[in-house]
Amino acid sequence: MIRCFKAGVLAGTLLTIANAGASGDVPYDRFASRYAPDIASGRYQGGELGVVLPTYARPYLYAAWRDVMLGARDLKASPGMEGGLEVTVQGRVGGYGDWRQNAPNDVYEAWRQAVSAALKREILPARENDNVAATYRACPDTSYFFAAQTLNDLARRSDATPARLQAWIATQRQVFRICGDDPEVRHPGYGQPKVVAAQPAALPASEALYWRQMQEYQLASAAFYAEDYAASGKLFARIGATDKHPLRHWGEYLSLRSLARAATYVPPSVSQEERWKQRQAIAAESPEAAAARQAAQQKKVDAIQAGIDHIVADPALKDLHEDARAIGRAMRSTLTPEVRFAELSKALDNPRIDPYADDQLGDWRLLANHLISAVSLRKSVGFIDWIQTVQACYDYKPQASCEQERDHALEQWRRYVKEANKPQARVWLMAAAMRGETMPQDLEKASLQVTADAPEYLTLRYALARHYRVSKQADKARALEDAVLASAQLRATASPSARNLFLQERLAMATTPAEAAPHLLREQVDGHDGDTGEKAEAKPINLQLASDGQRWLNSGLSNGDLYALSADTRLPAPLRTRIAIAAWMRFDLLGQDSAAIAAAKRIEQSAPALAADMRKYQSQANVQERRHIMLVTAMKWQLTPTLNAYMATRDDFPSPKLDDVTASMWCKLPAKAGVSIDEDTGIEIAPPSPDTGNAAIRDKELAQLGSLKTATGFVGDHVLRRAAAVPKDPELPWLLYVVVQSTRGGCLDADAKALSKNAFTLLGKRYGNTEWSRKTPYYY
Repeated sequence: MIRCFKAGVLAGTLLTIANAGASGDVPYDRFASRYAPDIASGRYQGGELGVVLPTYARPYLYAAWRDVMLGARDLKASPGMEGGLEVTVQGRVGGYGDWRQNAPNDVYEAWRQAVSAALKREILPARENDNVAATYRACPDTSYFFAAQTLNDLARRSDATPARLQAWIATQRQVFRICGDDPEVRHPGYGQPKVVAAQPAALPASEALYWRQMQEYQLASAAFYAEDYAASGKLFARIGATDKHPLRHWGEYLSLRSLARAATYVPPSVSQEERWKQRQAIAAESPEAAAARQAAQQKKVDAIQAGIDHIVADPALKDLHEDARAIGRAMRSTLTPEVRFAELSKALDNPRIDPYADDQLGDWRLLANHLISAVSLRKSVGFIDWIQTVQACYDYKPQASCEQERDHALEQWRRYVKEANKPQARVWLMAAAMRGETMPQDLEKASLQVTADAPEYLTLRYALARHYRVSKQADKARALEDAVLASAQLRATASPSARNLFLQERLAMATTPAEAAPHLLREQVDGHDGDTGEKAEAKPINLQLASDGQRWLNSGLSNGDLYALSADTRLPAPLRTRIAIAAWMRFDLLGQDSAAIAAAKRIEQSAPALAADMRKYQSQANVQERRHIMLVTAMKWQLTPTLNAYMATRDDFPSPKLDDVTASMWCKLPAKAGVSIDEDTGIEIAPPSPDTGNAAIRDKELAQLGSLKTATGFVGDHVLRRAAAVPKDPELPWLLYVVVQSTRGGCLDADAKALSKNAFTLLGKRYGNTEWSRKTPYYY
């Protein structure tokens, strides 16, 4: 059996999301869905847009454009509201004519079983020696599915004899060999020539007509797989024209398939280099040569279309009408792509059509990847102008064209307002708001007037929030953000991405630690399918610390404010404990003794695993002894004076084996406000950290912390001093081992090599008979 084209023919050839824009890749963000909405595609195409971002792939931007053009009222009555967007992005099930949804899980095994049943003996070779079963299949699954189904039917016929069944099976196995699957011969390796199998011989004229006709189909399929499309086309056409032929239903359609294959066929003898030269020649051809080539391609399209029209006109072939039309779409896109792209663009510019019928948007999307810049339709096709305006530049990657595109969006909006063209005014208002962080007064006023039921509502509210932040209108920003975060509209979207974007803006506007606390944690968007927006699987919401909150906690607070925040019960207990640990270590490092003891007491109460160490810390009267306990505890339990996203909300404290411990609690501590410490700042795009007061104290403390050596150097110096002051400390051999191991790599100071040698020498000289000396054969 030869596979059929399905309606998603083009979408099925490329399932990856189209590049969001011409300027390059979009960074991955754990908390904002920047390639595609995290809203289910059915709801998204139905007007629940959430916050639309300019980095969305083109199909999502088109759906947003269409939703806003139609508006909430007209959208409900528009066609194409039943999952079309998901098909556009993902491709139809079994795209490019695959019948996998109808086939058994192992179609090849079903074929083997059908042969064994028909012959009443085991098929040879045995499955464990069958090269097709043991490797990959070159022939399509549908061919095995149809062959097994046909053979089962033949075996039940009253005139089926062992000889006839054997002959049919032998022919079919030869068809599979021609296709590339021979159970007795291994597939050729990469770069090796394909094994050419002989065409099967026709049955003699003395054989019964029915069995000869069943083999005619096999002979046509063999010619098709041998890439002799002229021969296969004639053979299939004859089957389609033969009255009462048992496979007449497929003849005309498969003849059309042969014609389509012939139209795009490039012989294997043509090398990649020759193909490249041909493409170069096409790119450099004269207008006259281009017109002649396009005319020849159009002639092929017209011939294919004539065959399609003939099939579509036959009611008896109605189950093949959609597949036949799909061939036409594929051929127009392949043979005359510029014409097809212009045709689709013109059709899609009308928001009232169903863009998902015949997968028009899916076909446009794939053609746009190559043609949207090469074929200039921006001036004549409104949605292309809108998409290219929105995508022209991004906040994370500014370009010189940004100002020009912002001005263009504003001009378009004002023009359509003046013309009283409400749909166009709505969609260009959205583009103008998305394109800039600050707004002229008329744009701000119009954005505020958009009603809550409008598809663009949350996108415009997000743009207003950014505008108020950048233009220093803090009160307006906070009021708007608080209203949106509490709104039914945001809840209804069920979009963590949209909520997180507003939480970013709200955190940036906080003026005190208490005000910032409720906006620190975010739900990751990882649990959502990037194409459909649906949750991949039901899991409890896992709130985590994002980069903006991490940066603020690490370099935006004084030690006292950090410690006070560890008592804020609006934060989850694990995060409060981690904040208290960071405050405790900072207090100790800066010699703030009473505060460090208080922090240790809080940790003792909140983290049972650390309680014994915290009590030991509190019981020491000597400052240096407390410092020693703090450093050893931090190394053993992997504690740090900074917050990181991975550990911030963990409530367990895994203790590594003593052999694996290193002094790696920090590289360099933040020396000033706003400094990034191990954050995904190149990934998560967020506003600057908020200024929450006590700046003078904070800046003084940060300057002191920033002047400290790396943890390796700090601990190494401490251990060498302790070896001189407390030489009989039983932990010293292990601590010297840790110092040497810590200098192997990672974050090191300029004197790391000398530190490593000194610790190694002391360990070997004083504690040479210990296991830790034996585990330290080198210094670094």
